[in-house]
This record gives sequence, C-alpha cells and structure tokens, in this order.
Amino acid sequence: MATESEVLLALNESLQDYETQVIKATEKVTEIRVITGDREGARAEIQGILDKNRIKYGPAPASKSSFTGTQIDTRSGNIQLIYKRKGGSAGSGAGAALTKLTEASQCLYAAIAFGLKRHITNADVTEANAKKFSSMFDTDEKTDSMLNDLPDVWIASCTLGANKLWDTFGGKGKFVFHRGSKTVDAIENNFKRIKKLEGIRMDLNKWSPADIYIVSDKFDITCLNEEKTILGLNQCMQERIENNTLIGVSLKKIMGTAKIDLKNVFKDMKATKKYEGYTYSDTSMDGYINISGGTKIQFRSFGGPSSLTGWQGEVKGAQANQGKISLGPVNMILKNHGITTIPTNAAQRVKGREKSKVYEEILDGYKKYSSAGKEKIMDVVMKAPDAWLYSKLQVTQLLDRIESIRGDKRNQLIEDLYLYASSQSKYSAAYYKLE
Repeated sequence: MATESEVLLALNESLQDYETQVIKATEKVTEIRVITGDREGARAEIQGILDKNRIKYGPAPASKSSFTGTQIDTRSGNIQLIYKRKGGSAGSGAGAALTKLTEASQCLYAAIAFGLKRHITNADVTEANAKKFSSMFDTDEKTDSMLNDLPDVWIASCTLGANKLWDTFGGKGKFVFHRGSKTVDAIENNFKRIKKLEGIRMDLNKWSPADIYIVSDKFDITCLNEEKTILGLNQCMQERIENNTLIGVSLKKIMGTAKIDLKNVFKDMKATKKYEGYTYSDTSMDGYINISGGTKIQFRSFGGPSSLTGWQGEVKGAQANQGKISLGPVNMILKNHGITTIPTNAAQRVKGREKSKVYEEILDGYKKYSSAGKEKIMDVVMKAPDAWLYSKLQVTQLLDRIESIRGDKRNQLIEDLYLYASSQSKYSAAYYKLE
C-alpha cells in the first residue's frame, strides 16, 4: 500500500490540468471533487497516471456520485476522487442538469427564430413550433423540459440569444443547432484522438469552450477526421467557422443587450496584453502577474488548506474572474518559448528531505520580489503549513522564469498564459462568445 506522500506526488501530477475542490478532509478520509467537461476522459487520464506511478486504486463508494469515482487507499486512510461535470453548482446534480437544460433550450429557441426567419418572443416558443422546426435542433434534452422547466431568467436569456444569433447568422445558410448530439460527439472525439496522439494534457473545455454548435447542411467533417495534430485540427475548425459551416458558440446568461464576439481566430489575435510586473504577497500563499488593462493572473493552490494539489493561475478582470490555467499548460507554454519548465515535484519536496531547501528558495524569493522586512518574512515562512509552502514555492519558481527574460519575448509569454487561461490561444479552437 502506498504512503500518503507517494499518493500526493502522483495526484499532484495527475490533477494539475483539472479544476479541483477539497470537499472533505478528515484524519481518515479526503474527498476531492474533480470538475471537468469530460468526466470519462478525466478519469481515464488520471487513473493512467496513477498506473504509471504504481498507485493502486479502486471505485469510490457509489453513494458519492452516480458516476463512479476513484478511491486510493493509503496507510493512514483513503483519498476519494469524485468527478463532477463542469457547469452550475458542482455540489449537486441540479447544476449540471440546469446547464444541460439551458444549453439545449438555446438550441430550441434559435431553431424557432431561424424557422420563423425573424426575432422571437417567448410566445413563439410553443409545442407546435417545436414540432414544426424539430429538424432544426438536435439535443440530449427532452423537448417538454425545454418548453416547461426553463427558469424565467433563462427564458429571457435564450430569447435574447436566439435573436442575436438570427441577427448574426440569419440568411447565411441552412442550419441545425446541436447540443449533446452525435455530431458534437464526433467533433469532440477528434480532439480526444489527437490529444492522445500528441500527448497533450488539455481539458476539452479549454480546447473548445463551445456549449452548442450551429451546423450547416454544407458541413463536411472529413478534414477533422483526417487531422493528426492539434494545430491542424484548429485550422480545420477555423476554416469552418469562417465559412459558416460549423460554428461553436459559448453561452453566458444574457441580461439586457446581447453581444456576440468571434474568439481565437489567428488573424485577429493581436498582442494587446503586456507584462506590467508582479505582486509577491507578503503573507498569503499567492502571487500575481500584472498585465496591461487592469488584468491580473493570481497564482496559488486552490486545493484547500491541507492539500498539496491544485496549483494554478486564475485571471482576475475588472468585472469578474475570466478563466484558469494549471501547471501542465503553464509548462507547455514555457517550453514552447524555450524557457525551463517548473518542476512538478513541489509536493514531494515539501513533504520530503528537501524541505529545508524549499524554505531557502522561498526566502530567496522574498528577497527578490518583496519589500517585507526580514523579521516579518521569517515569522510567516517558518510558521507556514505545507500547503502554503507548496503554493509559494511554485509562485517563486514561476516569477524566476518570467523575470529571467525581457522585452517582447516576455510580453508574448505573458499574453500566451493569459490567452490560454481565457480559452484564447493557438491550442484552442475558434468559437463565438454569446453573452
């Protein structure tokens, strides 16, 4: 049976690319929620890394979720990974169910608008129109639920969204609106195939944030099926969004005036973000990369007070949080810029014989990146729990790498980190954002 440190080291590697929440941490049991748009793929990838590290596991108790989780027994207890679908409240099935309902309903509402060839109101969303235009939407939700169970705020949002889609794409083709269909599965399976071929560690939602697809009768999937690289796949996706045959749309709740913007098309990707320094927090475990336009990326562990996992960056904008980037993609981008990657052994070092060296690296980081006095620094660092050390060590290592380069190269690196976190990068597919 593996030791807790061996398990934590394997989990640190396997969970880097996923949003996680520690929902229970007792002496005997730790429950970690893994939030992803592809539960089956996430489970297979995580268990594959556990296999590589010779960590034994089994199914988590069925009472935790209808989707079977992963339980790892250690000498001191067990760790349970519970896979939750991304979207809505991860604490219950209602969040995922509402996400499914709202996304599918947007397809129905849009189909009615395109079928009637005009703006609609909710009065147009009837059983008769749903039946009349049933060939124009293909979803994994019951039509009766879309007609009767949608909350009022989402009825308004879907109506505004349908009208904006009509304004944008009306008259540009004969379309079917898809959510959870065989066509969507085929698109996503091509990403999973190429992800495996290239060894890319990237969540499905980071590749394409699209919640629905608008598919023309002229759509040809051959290019997607034949591609062997992620950049080639993204080029196919871009060509199809530009000729209006396959249009991915990311949905946000619409209140007031609807807005739609094309994202992640290379010719429109101009360097608009520049590096404006850093903030190395004096007492907390985090650090910030400051970017032009009032944007920041906060880097810290989101794994909980006792967990040595979940280190990632989160984009902080003027209005709201705008996306996350974990260690795996950070290292991918550093490597592509010819910069030494951040070691993935932070948890092992904090828990092992190198703990004294961890202290030295963090103290050196304070000397370089903070103006706090030595007495305050020593008081903070020497009393810090392991989770704090785990997080601050990687913040220090990241700033060391960023500060080692200058000028345009550094600006491009920072922009790539920002674009990836906000699902706008050469590693992600083109899409429209409707909000």
